[in-house]
Amino acid sequence: MNIIWVLENIEKNKNFYSRFNILLLITSTILWKRNHPEDICILYADDMTIDLLAKLKVLEVWDKIKPLPNPRKIDKSIFWASAKLQVLAQQTEPLILMDNDTHVYKPLKQYLDLSKVYVTNYEVGKGYYPTAIDPFIRKLSYRPRWKTESVNVSFLNLPDPEFTKRYAEKSLGMMEELTFHKAPNSQYLIFAEQLLLRHMLDKEEIEHRSILSEYWDCKKWQWGDRHDKGLWTEEEASTKFKHYGPLKGFVLNNQVDQNYDREVKHLLNCINIPNLDLSGIKKR
Repeated sequence: MNIIWVLENIEKNKNFYSRFNILLLITSTILWKRNHPEDICILYADDMTIDLLAKLKVLEVWDKIKPLPNPRKIDKSIFWASAKLQVLAQQTEPLILMDNDTHVYKPLKQYLDLSKVYVTNYEVGKGYYPTAIDPFIRKLSYRPRWKTESVNVSFLNLPDPEFTKRYAEKSLGMMEELTFHKAPNSQYLIFAEQLLLRHMLDKEEIEHRSILSEYWDCKKWQWGDRHDKGLWTEEEASTKFKHYGPLKGFVLNNQVDQNYDREVKHLLNCINIPNLDLSGIKKR
């Protein structure tokens, strides 16, 4: 099975990279391969990123390295994850798409029904996501009855290539329109990526499930009620599955109960690559 990671240097300069984010990416891939050696791990990246990974002598972590698709008329400063959707639009086989900061510590596929779509978790988006009355959403050519339920796509199992292509093309089209209308922030990215996916899954009556069995309340910024479509609670998943997400900010700034040096040591222990020299990349 194809397992896909995507990294695009949207700033097109070396300051885009940090030791922590590069370690997260390498660790994500190595952990998956360690637990699922039968899979094909593929990285899509731009030339500058590929050159950096080559200098670090870690390209062999992936089974295949592929170039990113040609850019579309999308504002990368707002829609910074659009390359993921462009990659999805090219796929012709079932796949799992991994965010670079999603780590799977134990075999996961044995718990999945790979004929169904899986996301990381379901989101309660009321009061957080743009709605149908938003001035930019009202300008979109696609105007369904939008709801505020969404999904987190840091882990995404997509078994049907035809649906994957429909979803990706619809998302990219929305990003292009929102770019044209000068959407001001990345709330419109997650609308076009995450909320759209939940909308299409429900509209087309495609069965979907989640890794985590609790709703994330985006406005309250906390885990909420449980549901019966997930594998584990966040606590139960702690030794099996982790998406860093906003936690990265706490790690980098040594806030709450997070510590940067401790986390870097943990990542280095996970990958166990002797003589990995990250000194040429900014620390944070």
